[in-house]
Amino acid sequence: MTKRTEAARLRALARLHGIQTSYSDLQGRRVLTPALTLRALLTALGVPAESEADCKESWDVALQRQRYKPVDDVVVAWDGLLTHVDVTLTGSDATISELLVTLEVGATLAVDVRNCRVEPPGGAGTGTCELRRVRLHTALRLPAGYHRLVCSSGGRSSSSLLLAAPMRCYDGEAGEGRLWGLFAPLYALRSDTDCGAGSYSELQELSRYTAHKGGGLAGTLPLLPCRYETGGEPSPYLPLTRLLWSEFYIDIDRIPFLSDCPEAMDVLNTEELAQSRAALRQAPLVDYVAIQHLKRTVLRAVYQRLSSCGELQSSIDGFLASRRHAARYAAFCATHNRLQVPWQQWPFPARDGDLAEGLIDVEDRRFGEFEQWLAHEQMAACVERSRAQGAGLYLDLPVGVHPEGYDTWRFRDSFVSRAATGAPPDSVFTTGQKWGSPPLHPVTIREHHYDYVREYLEHHMRAARMLRIDHVIGLHHIFCIPEGAEPSMGAYLRYRPEEWYAILSIESHRHKTLLVGEDLGLVPREVRRSMARHGLSRMFVLYYEMDGIAAGRVPEIPDNCLASLNTHDMPSFAAMWQGLDISQHIRVGIVKPELAPSARVIRRRAVEALLGILKSVCPDLVDAQDLDVVLRCTLGWLGVSRARYVMVNLEDLWHETAQQNIPGVGAVHPSWRQRVACTLEEIWRSPRIGRTLEMLQHAVNPTGMRR
Repeated sequence: MTKRTEAARLRALARLHGIQTSYSDLQGRRVLTPALTLRALLTALGVPAESEADCKESWDVALQRQRYKPVDDVVVAWDGLLTHVDVTLTGSDATISELLVTLEVGATLAVDVRNCRVEPPGGAGTGTCELRRVRLHTALRLPAGYHRLVCSSGGRSSSSLLLAAPMRCYDGEAGEGRLWGLFAPLYALRSDTDCGAGSYSELQELSRYTAHKGGGLAGTLPLLPCRYETGGEPSPYLPLTRLLWSEFYIDIDRIPFLSDCPEAMDVLNTEELAQSRAALRQAPLVDYVAIQHLKRTVLRAVYQRLSSCGELQSSIDGFLASRRHAARYAAFCATHNRLQVPWQQWPFPARDGDLAEGLIDVEDRRFGEFEQWLAHEQMAACVERSRAQGAGLYLDLPVGVHPEGYDTWRFRDSFVSRAATGAPPDSVFTTGQKWGSPPLHPVTIREHHYDYVREYLEHHMRAARMLRIDHVIGLHHIFCIPEGAEPSMGAYLRYRPEEWYAILSIESHRHKTLLVGEDLGLVPREVRRSMARHGLSRMFVLYYEMDGIAAGRVPEIPDNCLASLNTHDMPSFAAMWQGLDISQHIRVGIVKPELAPSARVIRRRAVEALLGILKSVCPDLVDAQDLDVVLRCTLGWLGVSRARYVMVNLEDLWHETAQQNIPGVGAVHPSWRQRVACTLEEIWRSPRIGRTLEMLQHAVNPTGMRR
């Protein structure tokens, strides 16, 4: 076999398992994936490919699997219409003996295969056993949901996940108009009684304030359990699990059953605790380790005094029965606390999911269950009251999880363990990015019928009025870097986007959740076409448009998008307007000092051009230095645009200049730690902030109707 033939087989094998063999860079140039990368990723996917013999054997195994799987693992019926079923037959199979659909509710429908129109078979296989594809036209109408398709042929039976999904995701109730909302990282929120970081109570208060001003959304970053360690980066985008809520945001002042136990109440009323809370509250940055230690010390002491309360234990037991991962997560954390090493280094059988009692401190596990119950109770109360007030939660679904977390342990077959997600080199990150989270396995998630994906989507959509899908390109493909390799040696793993959109549609309609896809940066046209077809809103971010505005392009704000001035990864509006972000980026190494003069010239042009655009809604705007007026005019411009939703960063309302998060710079900037300058009580009392939001409310909803 020639080298060219070997290379062709390797690339064909890679494509068969979802690995793209090339991609286009920012300049539109085709980048071929190196053979070394293909072999490493195939091996990470569980497909031997180190040698040509491995590749040939893996190819034969893949074909053999097709022969014994008459129907694909997942089938989509858009708008509930199962127009056809593709069946793979071997040469010995003359007919399809049975085709059954078991509905989610339990009823079974038998498809009369004798009356199905059958297309002529086509496509010969390899070897002695011919493979043929048969298309059965059924025209079967199904209710929306997750059903099971069972096909029997030639003594073989295959079960598939049948997704009957509305073509478009949930789009709001009839007559529901435009919405605006306020955004803030929950850790950053301040109140007169916090413990050094925001809690579910502060999120509820942000929602109440938003509703009071006429807004419909209270937004924040992911609220999932994370591991906080001294010296570590507390990114909310590397959670231990996407299936539960964070214990870090528990409000220790709102613990049920306290009034029935004076001894537990006494724990919260000590002078020592008051002093510790005051010190953490006054700190300029969030000290995650210290706050976590304080809260857990208090909660352990409270739980010890409440543990004999039968009503409490009954409530916890009910929660554990309804949230099947809560108990296992608590056991997972208790095991980690005892062994103090990643789960990949645990002894068998714990590594494989069997947590024997001898490895776990039972009291630690029970305390973990109590913490999870309390986090769930407070989050549920926040969701319920926010909805009742009229400003639901705008939540964020991270694209990945911590490689040593619960999800990779519990659903290990659904992840590619020896690889990490990231991004290829671009004009900002010239060597590429490595985010650290393992990618989902494109084959096994389908074999497992997307069980894990459906669970974490359901978890989020139970709570969210609107859900932001981080890195929406990941529904189509994700950049994947083999273990030990640099980002430049990565490749894209392809998924089945229609199946992802079908699941999103089913879940969004069930929970009445609006969906927004984070589609910033270089996004393939196919992604935005799919988003439009399936009803996911795009994002419009002014900061991203500034260079184009400087070049004379008036930004076009798309229909049905979510518009904002910036995101949590970008400079504040005041810093951008005054060019302070350029100095900040020089300090952290993003911008080279010699490029600063040209960057400032471009920014001045952009500001002048934007002033001209803003005069369409503010004819009297003259003074570019009056930030209050400029901010109101800019929000007014977004408010009267075609955008369906407008989100405002809370810190922009008082012209904050420090940036919350600067990606890719490490410890030189305190990302994920900066607290907001104003307490929620001060925000309620501020007439200046109130006037700005009243103007936005009038721009978005000039009729004055509340939502």
